[in-house]
Amino acid sequence: MDPEVAAMHEVIEDLRAQLFKTVESLDEAGLNRTFPGLQNTIGILLRHVAGSEGYWVGGVVGGGSLERNRDAEFTHEPLTKETLLEGLRRTRAATERVLAGLRAGDLQMLVEVQGARGARKATKAWAILHATQHLAYHLGQIRLMATLARHPRDGTPG
Repeated sequence: MDPEVAAMHEVIEDLRAQLFKTVESLDEAGLNRTFPGLQNTIGILLRHVAGSEGYWVGGVVGGGSLERNRDAEFTHEPLTKETLLEGLRRTRAATERVLAGLRAGDLQMLVEVQGARGARKATKAWAILHATQHLAYHLGQIRLMATLARHPRDGTPG
């Protein structure tokens, strides 16, 4: 792997390892647990993280499918741990393939991105960094929610 791309890959892999470690001890009840004042569960955030990385790295950077139903990532239904982990593993494999094929010069190539403010041009490096920042952001949320999920619901302080 190109050294510049490898540095980005190393950060993504570190975040991903932290994500898997955070959820490994949670059961499906913990993954689907709701918390007062929050709309999302850990499971929903895991599904969203996989969808987002698939879009930004696999689609935007790698030239794969840009089809994504972002709203469906946030639907509330019971999610299974195995399905969520398999989705993350598939996304990881796709990211590995894309990053393995990139060279430093490719990082400055412009691509069309669809963001909250509409379509615009960005570099492939920006898209990878955006996906990395997004993963880190949700990892923090998931860590906090996992800590809460390990405590009983009876309202007593942990």
